[in-house]
Amino acid sequence: MVARKMDMNDFNARIKSIKNPRNKSYFDPDLGMHVPKRVTRDKIKSIKQEESLLGMLLVSVILGALGLMVAQVMRIHYFGLLEASTIVMTLEVIMTLWAVVLLSALMNKRSIAERIAQIAGVAVMMVAGHNLIWRWPDQMAIVYTPAYVEQVMATTTQHSIVYRGSVYGL
Repeated sequence: MVARKMDMNDFNARIKSIKNPRNKSYFDPDLGMHVPKRVTRDKIKSIKQEESLLGMLLVSVILGALGLMVAQVMRIHYFGLLEASTIVMTLEVIMTLWAVVLLSALMNKRSIAERIAQIAGVAVMMVAGHNLIWRWPDQMAIVYTPAYVEQVMATTTQHSIVYRGSVYGL
């Protein structure tokens, strides 16, 4: 197919057809289709794709777990509290809530289902988070402190859960 040479008159005719207020769309010869002049806001907003439920919940669980990790790092590095007690647990829970609210605001994960998944992530991390230290002790010694990693490895076992101070192996 041979394209004809366009001149200034063709360009001006094209602009005139585009600016015509009676046209809701104009024919673009280069695209070979009608192009709408205005798109409604509803049509633009409907283009957004919905996030899958499983992906949304998985990201929220990970945000909850990261919130607890941030709280533990703050407790160990900034407050120097290695021993477990009721006051330390309360401080850690408050810092966890702060970190989860901050992370969820940054990631725009604030629905009820996402909040429940974040709480589930915090609970899973509280019960089984020490297994990350067993899996990667050298890297976790950098994140936490070597003393804390040694304390966790001395008081827990690999592939276990901690519930109310008791360690249960899986």
